[in-house]
Amino acid sequence: MANSKSVDWQFSGSEAAKEASGASLGTYSSKLFALCGAVMLLHHYATLSESQSCHLEANPPETSHTAEKAVVKAVLCGTGNAYAPNDVFMTVGCKQAIELSVDILAKTGANVLLPKPGFPWDVVRSIYKNLEVRKYDFHPRKNYEIDLDSVREMADENTFAIFIINPHNPNGNTYSETHLKQLAELARELGIMVVSDEVFRWTVFGSNPFVPMGKFSSIVPVVTLGGISKGWSVPGWRTGWVALHDLDGVFRSTKVFSAAKEFLEINSKPPTVIQAAIPQILENTPKDFFDRRQGFLKHKVDFAYSKLKEISALTCYMKPEACTFLWTKLNISFFGDIKDDEDFCEKLATEENLVLLPGIAFAQRNWARHSIDMETPTLEDAFERLKTFCERHSFIDEANSLQDVN
Repeated sequence: MANSKSVDWQFSGSEAAKEASGASLGTYSSKLFALCGAVMLLHHYATLSESQSCHLEANPPETSHTAEKAVVKAVLCGTGNAYAPNDVFMTVGCKQAIELSVDILAKTGANVLLPKPGFPWDVVRSIYKNLEVRKYDFHPRKNYEIDLDSVREMADENTFAIFIINPHNPNGNTYSETHLKQLAELARELGIMVVSDEVFRWTVFGSNPFVPMGKFSSIVPVVTLGGISKGWSVPGWRTGWVALHDLDGVFRSTKVFSAAKEFLEINSKPPTVIQAAIPQILENTPKDFFDRRQGFLKHKVDFAYSKLKEISALTCYMKPEACTFLWTKLNISFFGDIKDDEDFCEKLATEENLVLLPGIAFAQRNWARHSIDMETPTLEDAFERLKTFCERHSFIDEANSLQDVN
């Protein structure tokens, strides 16, 4: 195990919410409930009137310890991860988990490394907190491995973290154990933490297994973001988590742990009824459920990928191994009257009633993201419309210019 005490870590917890959290109702109620024994607490819940019970659920003293323990088990289950998260905070979906991970670290003059392409909310929240965003690249022809050289070039003494998405949305790849270890070693060298968004971990259907970043928390402090929206297809349930993997107590000594508690104190908590269901959801969902779901996604990816090969104006460098999308490069030179990805997607929506998201939404110009999470007839119709649209706007003969980059 590496000794993190010898590293000059470039991050610390923000105290922006410290004073505000001390004035919140939850601070007082949490303190009082913590003084009660478990039996007394349960009795208190059981004897509340209906109106009192509703009020208590609307203002819970804290998030569910039972749900947090279930998350710890889920993070460890079947991953070969020898290191459990030290602390888990339940959040209102993975979106709030992203907000929390940015907010507790934001400092004047700081910068953060984000993927290009990457999930837009990372960028949105960072801009909102006045952070400088620096975007690192990938190697499309190497299964979208992170360009570690670009990470090294982007980082400086004001960089506090690198955010990764694994499995990656929208690239659709999963990172190997070797690659994640290389990233951990580089992050340690730079003195920055790794924040890993792993909300798509239950959608892996390719041959490469999912490896959690927390496995390398003996090398570098890791924050894991997760949730049930993607694996169980319940985005409206708005339940996620932040897990701190902190073997040497770095997150406590740098006040990251206390900052997380303070920021959550002044923000909304996930629905209590869903928190109560989390242990059952995470621990007792049958394997067959995931097998069927992953089999469905794999079939749709295979089908969509084969259809894309018929459209030379679009290039997909890798058949996805996870998630619910295809990520394709637009060969703009093939079109006579389309100037970029936004123009492409707007004309496509207008003419074919078909929506693809432009690459610029993910910080990468002239790419597009296709959703494949639908029944085959609908998917087939979508690709017919896409092909027709491309042929109509292309001045290059499609039949004579098809290419396979894989």
